[in-house]
Amino acid sequence: MAANVIIEVDTVAGQVKIQRLLKAVAPATLLNVIGARLVSYVDESFRTRGRGIWPALAATTLLLRKRGGDMPLQDTGRYKQSFVTETDSRTYVEVGSNIQTPDGRSLAKIHEFGTGPYTIRVKRARVLAAQTRFGNWLIFGKEVQHPGIPARPVLPTKAVGERLVQETINAMLARIDQPASGRFGGS
Repeated sequence: MAANVIIEVDTVAGQVKIQRLLKAVAPATLLNVIGARLVSYVDESFRTRGRGIWPALAATTLLLRKRGGDMPLQDTGRYKQSFVTETDSRTYVEVGSNIQTPDGRSLAKIHEFGTGPYTIRVKRARVLAAQTRFGNWLIFGKEVQHPGIPARPVLPTKAVGERLVQETINAMLARIDQPASGRFGGS
């Protein structure tokens, strides 16, 4: 007959910390701090070119940039500035962008996951053309085979997001453990 092995874990200390956290920080505050941490991660992704993993811009893209420079996803800054947090103040926090392409597709989804090759066809003009930042024109013809847009993720993966949330909560708990110091200090 197999022997039973019983492991008892005392959770009182953890429960006490959680109760202190709940008293010291309203859920809305906690979710707002977590949201700010996730937006900070997004900002860092833009600043570091996807933490060094984004592919460089294509030569044609560089020619067509309005303001020059070679930072991906940052020609106008509109996409980078579109990331916001949303919370119900009690149970969840979301970070994302709601910018869409002229035909209604999610710009964030396109850049986060990339696209495969696709065809661009003339709609209203006689030929496809684009003006470079130097003022001259590139003429492409009636259609062009676009090679696709590479993935340039800015959001954390699920695992990284969970780690960031845990680190944020642990930092807030650590501040509560400190005697009456700082914004989240105990009483």
